[in-house]
Amino acid sequence: MLTLDYYFFQAIRTVSNSATARTKMIIAAVYWGVTLFCVIGFLLFVFTEQEFLGKKVRSNLFAIIIGLFLAKLTGIIFLFADDIRRGIQWIAGKLFFNNTEAETMGSGGEGITRSVFLSWVGIATGTTLFGSLLYGFTNKYSYHVNKIKLSYANLPAAFKGLKIIHISDIHSGSLQDKRAVEAGIKKILNEQADLILFTGDLVNDRADEMMDLSEVFSKLKAPMGVYSTLGNHDYGDYVQWPIAGVSKEQNLENLK
Repeated sequence: MLTLDYYFFQAIRTVSNSATARTKMIIAAVYWGVTLFCVIGFLLFVFTEQEFLGKKVRSNLFAIIIGLFLAKLTGIIFLFADDIRRGIQWIAGKLFFNNTEAETMGSGGEGITRSVFLSWVGIATGTTLFGSLLYGFTNKYSYHVNKIKLSYANLPAAFKGLKIIHISDIHSGSLQDKRAVEAGIKKILNEQADLILFTGDLVNDRADEMMDLSEVFSKLKAPMGVYSTLGNHDYGDYVQWPIAGVSKEQNLENLK
């Protein structure tokens, strides 16, 4: 994680090379301050119980850490490409051009221009991705109903006109606004479906994430029933058990 941060910071140093010493110091302080915040947050997230931070803080912290990590990971693709280019250029300069090409790695010439450009591209790409992830996280209650009509020549008569609601990846541990969730449930019920299907990831890790929302989701009714499958997060494979005296097996039973 810190290696990734250091590598990405090289791009920031490259594009801010012409800035004043004070500006560079402020940029470095802000960048490493955010990095320190993420490291501490990550340690708290991993080594403390959910109750220590609270559901809302824990969820928001996770979103920020993962968002920044993915943004930097995406951004360094361009930085890595630039390092490969400069490495090849340096080797070629050593072997074939009496070191004249090697000088473009660190000072002057076209090499710096390309480095600055690719650094800007990497930073812009990472920032755009983080912005997109942040938008998605902050707009998780903006529900949309996608209606798809299925037509099959050999469809049995009993299935003709059947209306199915498909819901997936609820991740109830990330939902803090109960009223907003109720609005989503109402939207589903207004569709008056014959059958409601959940296809996994009801929780992030723990069955007790659903406790505050179980009453809300219990309002979902359909003439042919409401059914659910388990997703990868529902099995609790991403945390260490037992938690609060609950085993992994018991957690799965509680979710069922």
